[in-house]
Amino acid sequence: MKSQLTCVLVLIGLFTIGLFGPAPAQSQEVGEELLTVAERSDWQGTATHAEVVQLIFRLADRSPLIHVEETGKTFQKKSLPIMVIADPPVKNPTEVGDRLVAFAWAGIHSGEVCGKPATLMLAREIATTKNHPLLKNLVVIFLPLLNADGNDLMSPDNRPGQLGPILGMGTRANAMGLNINRDFMKLDSPAAQAVVKVLNRWDPAIAMDLHTTNGSRHRYTLTYDGQRHPACDDDLRKLTRYELLPWVTKTMRANTGYETNVYGNFRGDRWVIDDALPRYSTHSIGMRNHISVLSEAYSYAPYKDRVLGTREFVRYCFRYVSENKEAVMQRREKAKQRTIELGNNPSIDNLVALRRQPDFGSERIEILGYENLRNRGDAGEPRSHSLFYNDLSKPTLSVTRPFGYVVPERLKEVHKRLKLHGISVSTLKEDLNLEVEVYRVDELERAETVYEGHQLVTVEVTPRTETRKIKAGTPIVRTGQPLGTLAAYLLEPQSEDGFCAWNFLDDELTVDSDFPVLRLPAAIAEL
Repeated sequence: MKSQLTCVLVLIGLFTIGLFGPAPAQSQEVGEELLTVAERSDWQGTATHAEVVQLIFRLADRSPLIHVEETGKTFQKKSLPIMVIADPPVKNPTEVGDRLVAFAWAGIHSGEVCGKPATLMLAREIATTKNHPLLKNLVVIFLPLLNADGNDLMSPDNRPGQLGPILGMGTRANAMGLNINRDFMKLDSPAAQAVVKVLNRWDPAIAMDLHTTNGSRHRYTLTYDGQRHPACDDDLRKLTRYELLPWVTKTMRANTGYETNVYGNFRGDRWVIDDALPRYSTHSIGMRNHISVLSEAYSYAPYKDRVLGTREFVRYCFRYVSENKEAVMQRREKAKQRTIELGNNPSIDNLVALRRQPDFGSERIEILGYENLRNRGDAGEPRSHSLFYNDLSKPTLSVTRPFGYVVPERLKEVHKRLKLHGISVSTLKEDLNLEVEVYRVDELERAETVYEGHQLVTVEVTPRTETRKIKAGTPIVRTGQPLGTLAAYLLEPQSEDGFCAWNFLDDELTVDSDFPVLRLPAAIAEL
C-alpha cells in the first residue's frame, strides 16, 4: 500500500537567539519525502549513503533542473553521484555557456556531517524555487557525500565532544584507512580522484570543501580558509582571502546573525591554521587556478546551527561569485593565461615554490573567544583577542620554472597520476639532441613511520646541464598549460608533496644517482 505523503512546513529560524546567533529567517514548504534525515529526525540523526542517494534521485525526479551523474565509486564500490543544477538545465560542460560553475562537496571526513544535509537542503531549495537567483549566472554542482564508506560506519562515539547528531556519525578515514583530505597530490583514493574528475570535467570557478572542526573554543558558528600555498596564483589567492571571504562574513552576519571568521586555533598570542600543504584539498585546488574555500563548522555549536550555518556559507560564497560573474571569470582566465605564459617563457626570476613556511606578518586580527584560551576548564566570560595570524606562506625553496620535463614512459605510477590530475602529456615526434638539466641525488631521507600509506621521502639534489639524445616517442610534460604549475610541483624532486615525496619514484631513487625526470630549461621549437 502506498503511504500517504505528509506535507510539512519546514521552518528555519525558530531558534532562541543565543551564542551562535539566530538562524536564517526563511521558510519553505517541503514534502516529507524531500526532507533530509537530519530534518526528519529533529536533528538527532544523519543519513546513510543509501538515504543520500535516494534523496538525490527524488529531487531529480521532482525537478527538471537537476542532472545526476556518477563522478566515481568509493573503494567499496559505492556510487558517488553529483547533482548538476542549472536553469536551463545542462547535461555536459559544453552546455554551460557564459555561466560559471560553482561546486561544493561534503563528508570528506564522514564524522563531520553538517555539510551533507546542508548541500541537500540547498539543492532542494535551488531546484524547486522558480527563478532561483543563484541560477541566473551559475551552474551549481553538489556532491553531498564523499567518504561514503566511512559514513556508514556510524557510531555515537566517533567524534567525542561534538554536539550531535546523537544517533551517530561516520569515521574520519575511508575504507582504505586513508584521510582523503591528505590525498590531493598522490590521488590514492577513488574519492579524491572523483573530486578531481569534477574539477577537470566541469572547471568550477569556485570549489568548496565542507568540514567540521573540534579545535579551540571560540564564538563562531563557522570558520574558513582559502588557498595559501605560495605556488598558487597570487591574484586568485587575494580574491579569495581579501574580497570574497570578507564580503561573505559581513553579508552572512547581516542576513543570518551567524558569525564567521578565518579558521585557526589559539596558540599563545597567535591564531594558527594548519600548514598550507597541497595534500589538502584547499591548496591543491588553488594550485589548479580555482577559487578554493574550506568551510569548518564549529563542533560545539548545536548540530542544527552547524547545518544551517554551512548551508548559508555555501549560499553566500556562491552568491558572491554569481554577483561578480564577469570579474571572477576574467580573473580566472587571466590566472590560467599567466600559468601558460610562465611555462612558455622560462626565465631566472620565473620561480615555482616547492617548500614553504607560515608567515604571521605584522598585522593582528580580532578573534571572538573567551577569557580561558584553553579547551579545559571553565571558558570564562566572552572576550575578544587581538592576535597574529599565519594566513600567508612564504617560500623556503623555489626553482626556476622549466619549459618542460622529460618523463620516461617506464615511470608508470607517475604517468598514471599525471593522467588522473588532468595534466597534458605530449610525445617527442623525432629524435633530438636537447640541452637538459639533470638532478644528482645528494641526500635521501625516508620517514621512519608510515603516513597515509607511504613513507615520505625528502631529497636534496644538485643540478647540472648537459646535452642528451632524447628519442622519438618520449613523453614530455610542458609547463605552458593551465595546470603547468601543478605539473612542475609534482615532478620536482624537492617538493614537499610531489611524486618523489610520496614514493612514486622510489625504484630509481638512490644517493649519488641521477633523478629520472629531466628538466627542459629552454623553449624547444619542435614542441
